[in-house]
Amino acid sequence: MSENPFEVLKEDMENEEVYLKVNAMHRVKVVATLLGNDKIKSQLIPYFESLLKKEDDEVLFALAEELGNIAQIIPNQSSCLLPLLEQLAGFDETVVREQAVRSITIVCGFLADNEIANTIVPMILRLASNDTNFTCRVSAVSLMCPLYARAGNQKEKIRQKFTELCSEETPMVRRAVATKIGEIAQFMDKIHVIQDLIPVLKQLCQDEQDQVRLLCMESLMNIAKILNSGENKTNILPLIIQSAEDKSWRVRLALSKIFADLAEAVGKEIADSSLIQIFSNLLKDTECDVRVIAVKSLARFIKFVSPEKLNLIVPLLQLLSKDPFSQVKQNACEVIGQIATLLPKEYSQSKLQQYLIDLMADDNQDVRRNAAKSAGQFASAIGPEALNQFVPFLKKSMDDPKWRVRKETMQTIIQLALTVKNPDVFNKQLESVFVMFLKDRAAEVRSMGLSQLPALIATYKQEWAVGNFLSKCVETLSKDVGSLYRINALYAIQQISFSVDGPVAQDRLWPIVQKCLKDPVPNIRFVSIRVAKSLSKKIDNQQTLNQIKQAINELVEDPDRDVKFYAQEALQN
Repeated sequence: MSENPFEVLKEDMENEEVYLKVNAMHRVKVVATLLGNDKIKSQLIPYFESLLKKEDDEVLFALAEELGNIAQIIPNQSSCLLPLLEQLAGFDETVVREQAVRSITIVCGFLADNEIANTIVPMILRLASNDTNFTCRVSAVSLMCPLYARAGNQKEKIRQKFTELCSEETPMVRRAVATKIGEIAQFMDKIHVIQDLIPVLKQLCQDEQDQVRLLCMESLMNIAKILNSGENKTNILPLIIQSAEDKSWRVRLALSKIFADLAEAVGKEIADSSLIQIFSNLLKDTECDVRVIAVKSLARFIKFVSPEKLNLIVPLLQLLSKDPFSQVKQNACEVIGQIATLLPKEYSQSKLQQYLIDLMADDNQDVRRNAAKSAGQFASAIGPEALNQFVPFLKKSMDDPKWRVRKETMQTIIQLALTVKNPDVFNKQLESVFVMFLKDRAAEVRSMGLSQLPALIATYKQEWAVGNFLSKCVETLSKDVGSLYRINALYAIQQISFSVDGPVAQDRLWPIVQKCLKDPVPNIRFVSIRVAKSLSKKIDNQQTLNQIKQAINELVEDPDRDVKFYAQEALQN
């Protein structure tokens, strides 16, 4: 094998396996570094030129990527790579073409503004004027956006060519323009956006191909961000109305996705006066996929609408909560919870509360789960008086056959308890639902309750922890229930021990754990060892510490090897 790095590369490129040639191509940066600037131009680039017509697309993609890396080695002479990249930018394979555009952009980073105007802009115009290969024109559109700002006195030529490509017969070119028109607008003066780009956008929004109209939606939003309220009302609002009534449901779907961003871009005045009615039609769309996305956007849209206008949305939420499609109802749950924080309390209770309660009993588990989550937001917004209505249904949700629903319900109960911070309200209404985690059959729900227990103890203090809650733990331990529930109760006692002082741990907790150390179930015994160890760190009384040590010591010879292991470990530490 030759020691010359260029010859080694050529030998590797003679392999029949494509993946080996791709790997060789990815080592080109090393080869280029060893060759130096002169040989890169005299040997490497001509060799790459010879590969263009015979190599597979995977290899050419790697080549396009590595040319961008080579530009970083020869920044002052990187323009020598442009002829090769220009050819790659016209290839049929999309990934090769797009990578060539990215590498050209890298090269442009090393060029002065006058080189951009004198070298890059003519290249873009050549690509844009290539009548035989539409892929060249697609690449030209992609290059115009990042380089327009540096085009100097050539900006007018780029604008002119960009608008010409809007009327291109080839749909793929029009799609590229529709995708990039919002991006290039960010680099143009507002006067050129209004005079040159808005007419182009209007034309594309009426294109015969729905894919072109669909791609205009993102650009519509980006241009709306540039214009002021009056300009948006004149230029953008008619396009929004037109798109909302488009015959293709995919266009309406694309508009629904960005509707909240559009509302933010055009401002509250237009959102209040015009967008609510347009959005209402999307929320009632005959295509269920459009309704699903529209309701999802509604969760953000309501933030950009004046509170006094939100009552126009409430009847739609009532309708959506009865939608036959479960995903619509699922998203509607989220909106009901959020909109309750923005509406007057009495209005929310009278108009939306019953619909949310009905959703908590829906046939679909995802709807029930979201409804349980939303119930927490709703009740927090209304205040403690709403708990009387929701707690019975939350308690019922804790008996749901689906553990995900129970987990979300438990999270809701915990959030409400941490929000209310009222011991009387908590003890009377929420505590009985919260303690249900002790005997839940799903580990996720039990873990949820345990993980949030320290926060509840911090909120409702030691008195609650060693009072009502401890009695529930003892009740779980004393009943003939599954070992998993009793283990959960022991871990809950361990959590209590972290927040109480030594005398309480000694007098209230240790007698319970001491009894569990003699439980007939091995798993209960070794968990009790771990809890006893935690208690010993809190207790100062030497007599009680000796009792703990003696009780653990008796388990060193336990017939169960796990119990034996934990006992030995506890005594060592």
